Amino acid sequence: MFKLLGPIINVLAAVLAALHGFTHDYTLSIVLLTLIVKAVIHPLTRVQLRSMKAMQVLTPHMEVLRRKHKEDPKTLNQEMMALYRAHNVNPMMGCLPMLVQMPVLWGLFSLLSRRDLFGTATVIGMPWLGMAERPMGRVLQALPQHHPVYLLALIFPLLVGLTTWYQQKMSVTDPTQARMFVFMPIMFGYFALNYAVGLSIYWIVSTAAYIGEYFLVVGRPHPMVTAPPKSQTVAQARSAATPVQAAGKTNARRRRAQRDQKGAKQA
Repeated sequence: MFKLLGPIINVLAAVLAALHGFTHDYTLSIVLLTLIVKAVIHPLTRVQLRSMKAMQVLTPHMEVLRRKHKEDPKTLNQEMMALYRAHNVNPMMGCLPMLVQMPVLWGLFSLLSRRDLFGTATVIGMPWLGMAERPMGRVLQALPQHHPVYLLALIFPLLVGLTTWYQQKMSVTDPTQARMFVFMPIMFGYFALNYAVGLSIYWIVSTAAYIGEYFLVVGRPHPMVTAPPKSQTVAQARSAATPVQAAGKTNARRRRAQRDQKGAKQA
């Protein structure tokens, strides 16, 4: 894996070194590097978010089809394909951009996980907390060593958990899926306690940037749209029109019968 990511890691390391030479601060350099990476891969993220939005609209109807054809996989697959075609949705477009982004994100993760990357650099405003330190160590020293200020190191795991929770709440609108991922923010917050602070800064900024991209591309989060798909709308319109047409034909026949009766009486 390192051999595959090596060139990507080297490029990211060179950009980070250039930013540090300009800012002379690793915290700000990581923020800028994360934003640069997000800006470069934004076109792919835009495609992914648009596909996600389209799939969210179709999810309720897909569940209906699964229940309706649960005993007939072949028919289910045909109905799913018809649903995708009716809405011009390609489900693979949500996966391909992510596959392209993953090497860059893994490379950035690997770079910021290096113990020797930051040296003795500290976090802005916290000279007692090194960029390469794990917050858990400082938290465990806080009360025994009478340094309650060390509890400020919890800010980073808390922000990791909070931003992860909001991203999940915003993008996962299916209640069933939301219940499945309820422990994700807690898990990531716990991981942040045991990873370098620099990595937590990257995660917080990256997640916040993704939330901004979501608002930009998708808009405000909202519950799943439950309007029937185009094919179902046409079918419903036809079925609704049929009784009306039948009633019209019945009334026409009744009027003709009345006219015939009048003609017979006059004769």
